[in-house]
Amino acid sequence: MKILVTGANGFIGSHIVRAFHKTRRAQITALVRPSADLRFIRRYPVEIMHGDLADAAFTRDQMQAFPSVVHAGGKVGDWGDYEDFFRTNVLGSLRLFDATRQDSDFVYISSNAVLGEEHEPEAKGETSARLPVLEYAGESLLPSAMNHYRLTKALAEILLIRRAKQTGRRLTVIRPVWVFGPREFNAGPYEYCKTIDSGVPLMPGCNSNRFHTIYAGDLAKIVVKISENLKDGVNIYNVGNPQVPLMQDYWAAFCSAMGVKPPQHLPKWLLYPPAMLLEAAYSLAGAANPPLFTRARVYMFYANNVYNVDKVIDDYGTNEFTSLARATRLTVRWWRMNGYL
Repeated sequence: MKILVTGANGFIGSHIVRAFHKTRRAQITALVRPSADLRFIRRYPVEIMHGDLADAAFTRDQMQAFPSVVHAGGKVGDWGDYEDFFRTNVLGSLRLFDATRQDSDFVYISSNAVLGEEHEPEAKGETSARLPVLEYAGESLLPSAMNHYRLTKALAEILLIRRAKQTGRRLTVIRPVWVFGPREFNAGPYEYCKTIDSGVPLMPGCNSNRFHTIYAGDLAKIVVKISENLKDGVNIYNVGNPQVPLMQDYWAAFCSAMGVKPPQHLPKWLLYPPAMLLEAAYSLAGAANPPLFTRARVYMFYANNVYNVDKVIDDYGTNEFTSLARATRLTVRWWRMNGYL
């Protein structure tokens, strides 16, 4: 099977490439920027196609060779201008969809973030309302780039679904919960482990909130299984490990893998105001990178994030997941072996 994978050199994309390679059934082409760092996919027999979602630097002719597309590329993070998120995540996704063959299968890697990450007691299912904008304190004066990410992923979902229904194409939208694993540097765990490794004794957190996660290797296997057995029409799946740990147990697993004592928790009220001030100062200074704590990052340490993942398990039999203890050990070991910790 010839398959195009966008964002193939990144954290999630490289795990998808690896999972496809292990099946020995896929001929993979990676759509990456000309300046992309390819160190995570160099070992695999992948054909490289240069292009940029942000400026649609690819042609319709290039896209006609692929009966299957996994769109994992995009602008991810909680820092930057809304226009950059919109150009890449929304316009880039639509242009890619329109450039690919009308009979090609399209798998879009979205995010649990489109459903919102507010503290709610019930697990959110695929039909839950999209709530991509969280009203942080001061949001009208200091817009959070985390909301930029959530909103543009939600818009891309809505518009891709509309396009697919209009054209009769097969589209599957995959919404991963929080993904962790080797090669992650910007989703939270790496920064957390670096901070703990430096000896910081206090961190945000509480004892009661649950945090829905999935190991990157498990997500990649599910993406491959869905791609090889795509269902007709438009389908949406929340994808995550059905075992949802307390957030304190999630971070404790990383601490255990590192051989350090978990830090003590700081209350939200103590961290939120300085995080807001830091975010404002960095924004005014035009900083290229965010501070260690922003409003969104602090909020996430105390929010309850749980999603219903029964549908993908029922439809595809995806019931084998790596344990949290093993997954965190593998992740920390990879960081250390490659000199990142």
